[in-house]
Amino acid sequence: MRQEHTQPLEPPSPVEQGDRIQTLGVVAVSLGLVLAVSILDYVTGSEVSVSLLYLIPICYGAWFANRCVGLFVAGISAAAWLGADLLVGHSTLHPLVIFWNTLMIACIFAVIAILLTGLKRAQNKLEATVWQRTVKLREEVSERRLAEEKLRQTNAELQCMQMQLIEAAKMETVGRFAAGVAHEVKNPLMTLSMGTDYFLQRKPSNADEAALLQDMKDSVNRAGNIINLMLDFSKPHPLNLAPEDLNGIVENSLRLIRHLLDKQQIVVVCQLLPDLPKLPLDLTRMEHVLVNLFTNAAQAMPDGGTLTLRTRYMAAQDAPSQVILEVEDTGSGLPAEHQSKVFEPFFTTKPPGQGTGLGLAIVHRIVQIHGGSVTLDNRPEGGARATLKFNL
Repeated sequence: MRQEHTQPLEPPSPVEQGDRIQTLGVVAVSLGLVLAVSILDYVTGSEVSVSLLYLIPICYGAWFANRCVGLFVAGISAAAWLGADLLVGHSTLHPLVIFWNTLMIACIFAVIAILLTGLKRAQNKLEATVWQRTVKLREEVSERRLAEEKLRQTNAELQCMQMQLIEAAKMETVGRFAAGVAHEVKNPLMTLSMGTDYFLQRKPSNADEAALLQDMKDSVNRAGNIINLMLDFSKPHPLNLAPEDLNGIVENSLRLIRHLLDKQQIVVVCQLLPDLPKLPLDLTRMEHVLVNLFTNAAQAMPDGGTLTLRTRYMAAQDAPSQVILEVEDTGSGLPAEHQSKVFEPFFTTKPPGQGTGLGLAIVHRIVQIHGGSVTLDNRPEGGARATLKFNL
């Protein structure tokens, strides 16, 4: 004998159980209302308006449950109306008239239940459509906000690029101007230098004349150095890159200006991270950069202070790793109105004759062509801080 294997029925979900309980509750309430209306119908006798009260349980069952419940309550209501009418007894009417009236009332109740159920379905469908459109509208608003945020970011990037292009164009114009001036002035300066050398070699007998010639010689040399700086800024020579230890360059640069630091009684604190990765650097150019920064820091501390040099390594997963050098002094710091101009050519806060305004501009240019960046800001404790960053 063959045994049939039947799959076990899955138990209803909590949602289905809740719907069933709600439907049974609606049926119970509707039947209770039908019973109450039928009693009222029996008590009032031939009052026709009471029959309209049967619409209350019918509408309640159809609206809060479903069409089947509405039709079921409509049938029960018609039967209750018939029972109440038979119990009251209407001798003037033919018996078939009572059943005909019951049939008509049952049809009317059924039509009302069907129409109300259709209205309920239309409302549910309308609510679902409104909800879907609301969700879609929220998504569109969210997408529009994201697009506006991206547009703002793109606009900010474009403005930043525009400022960089303007700055680059300005630097190029200044560089051409500096190169032109340097070439025009270089030849007369060479003539003046040769003239002062000639008169100095003759050893003038007058000490005042000798001092004047020496001052002229020093002034010509200073002008020549400024011309060389202008030429170096306008058209830097190609880099001679080689793997270099940044800590070693810092120590060599310190030795070059040790006399200035000792003269001004400046204490040097070195916090150099050992085993730094080597960087592709031009040794001579980087020593020029560091000597310039150390000299500026020393000039900011004429009465002595502390020069702190710090190197560190910063590794990142989603960005290039960096070697960072910080040069800090305990001077008076940089005025806020000058922070955006410190790297501009020919801008200087020093008195006339003590600065050309090209030192930091050349520092910025050299670091930039190495692929790095340099910033200058104030320390919270007082003094200034120059930060150099090089990508690996």
